Amino acid sequence: MRRIILAFSMMLVAQGAQARSAHSQSIWNGAYTEDQAARGATSYQQNCARCHGAGLAGTFEIPPLMGRFVPYWSGSTLDVLVDYISRAMPLGRPGSLSPAVNADIVAFILKSNGFPAGSKELGTSADAQKAITFDATNKKRGKAH
Repeated sequence: MRRIILAFSMMLVAQGAQARSAHSQSIWNGAYTEDQAARGATSYQQNCARCHGAGLAGTFEIPPLMGRFVPYWSGSTLDVLVDYISRAMPLGRPGSLSPAVNADIVAFILKSNGFPAGSKELGTSADAQKAITFDATNKKRGKAH
């Protein structure tokens, strides 16, 4: 009886993992479009570059949006990053940017970090963003970012 319960439990866990992976996508699959990243570049320069720098390098006091930024957010879903940006940025005006502008800025950050564009824009809803995993490792190419 214990074996049956254990086998059944393992089957449920495996099905849950399959369902989760069927509904999730990696940033390596193209989570934004080139047009969205271009809009994001403009919005970034207007709202973020003053603190984070034109090249996203940050300063001694302001964190970079490249380099160590990637492993810091790796493993989370994009809704977590977008939510943080929407609540905390820009400095002095937190929450002042629209959901579309925040998504565009994230698209620009992804492009600047070498993640590929796709055919569909990063959505503005938390559910759409939650379906995309910020994965620093390109499993298809076996390359850590």
